[in-house]
Amino acid sequence: MLRHLVVVALLACGLALPMAAPEQARAQIFMSPDDAKRLGAQEHPKILKEFGGPYDDPEIGAYVAGIAGRIAGQSGQPAGNFTFTVLNSPVVNAFALPGGYVYITRGTLAIANNEAEAAGVLGHEIGHVIAQHSEKRYDKSVFTNLGVAGASILGSIFLGSGAGDLIGQIGQIGGGAYLAAFSRENELEADTIGIKLLARVGYAPDAQAAFLQSLSDYSDLATKMAGQAGRDRLNDLFATHPGGPQRVREAMAAAQEQPASPVYRRDDYLDRINGMIYGDDPKEGVVRGSTFTHPDLRLSFSVPEDWRISNTSDAVIASGPGGKLQFDVEGDKRKVQASRSALDYLTRIWVPKLGLRNAEEIKVNGMPAATGSARIQMKSGGNADVRFIAVGFPTDAILRFVIIAPAGGLSKIEPAMIRSVNSLKFLSEAEAKAVRPLRLKVVKVQPGDTAEKLAETLPFSRLKLEQFRVLNGLREGEQLKPGERVKLVE
Repeated sequence: MLRHLVVVALLACGLALPMAAPEQARAQIFMSPDDAKRLGAQEHPKILKEFGGPYDDPEIGAYVAGIAGRIAGQSGQPAGNFTFTVLNSPVVNAFALPGGYVYITRGTLAIANNEAEAAGVLGHEIGHVIAQHSEKRYDKSVFTNLGVAGASILGSIFLGSGAGDLIGQIGQIGGGAYLAAFSRENELEADTIGIKLLARVGYAPDAQAAFLQSLSDYSDLATKMAGQAGRDRLNDLFATHPGGPQRVREAMAAAQEQPASPVYRRDDYLDRINGMIYGDDPKEGVVRGSTFTHPDLRLSFSVPEDWRISNTSDAVIASGPGGKLQFDVEGDKRKVQASRSALDYLTRIWVPKLGLRNAEEIKVNGMPAATGSARIQMKSGGNADVRFIAVGFPTDAILRFVIIAPAGGLSKIEPAMIRSVNSLKFLSEAEAKAVRPLRLKVVKVQPGDTAEKLAETLPFSRLKLEQFRVLNGLREGEQLKPGERVKLVE
């Protein structure tokens, strides 16, 4: 329903192996190819759900699969051992599951600057498959969380089994909860394999190091943007991708051991991604500044400007000083139909076992609603205060807001959060149709154009120059040349 905006892992997300006795660990490490393929097939639909499904552009899907197929053809494994998918997600992420399931997001394609860089990402993931890193680190308890990260945030409340660590859980949305880091050795091995495969296919082997540098710059920008707004970063870009500058240097050294090649295919690549959706897909809702809009659900609402708003697979999460706000939609039509009123839904169906305080009917921007609060014990210790708000929407849906703060802190954020809830708006058909995705636009640099001048055209509210440089792989101080092509967003 809703989709990621959070920044999550970049390359080669692995699967964590918990501490275990040696006998148990050995039992987990050994997985037959048939078992690996079966596991990958089982988890594939969950990955699609979590990351917005396949990107709906057959030409880009076929183009990426073609690149990946050529690289896999040099791996010594049959092409049928791999399944390649471009995910419809703006997050910068690529990873592989057991059984040869390899994924790359359109967010990753957007920051690559030539075909060789995209091939380097895919080659790295194919390297993990060849080395069986996922199989060696497999633990079933990790996979069982796929596709339910968002639901688990408040699921324990709804089921009446206690609150869980609500505030901690909300910070884990967006894939980081189940895509844990490979070891540094695994990453270096996958880098080395990927660079060798690049060279065998004929691409410039240093492209992988160039892309890793872009990732490092992207991570630095994400840190700067989060810090400038006075907010925590929801996920460290390299949290599941250990390395950083040292890894770039090692990739450069590995590339120098391969035959030099000038093949980058920049123009072909830019032609392919020109017009690709950038950022959120309106089908999953979009975040523009501090406002979330979902044209299909015909709704919008805003949060304070100093709060960080993120669109995940199951909910919209806003984080700010002193607490969090979660928004989602009741997905069970039977529960909606069984509700006699917003108050009945809140107290009898949504959270019947919490013993809400001061449960009452209210209005939210003229719409019938109900609210109540409760103090809940967290698994990590301590308490949290939670306010629940259910809204009867004109589309016969029930919208749900949850305001969460440490015990005693709800009164500090509640006025601002209530204003956010009351900003909820039912969109007219014209307003809903007017919501369009942002798209990449490739342009040729004209005489007199500078990075500063082109950056000002970007539809972003801050750090435009920095975002332009990261989008185009430009280092600090690097100047544009007339006639070269760059990526913009419009």
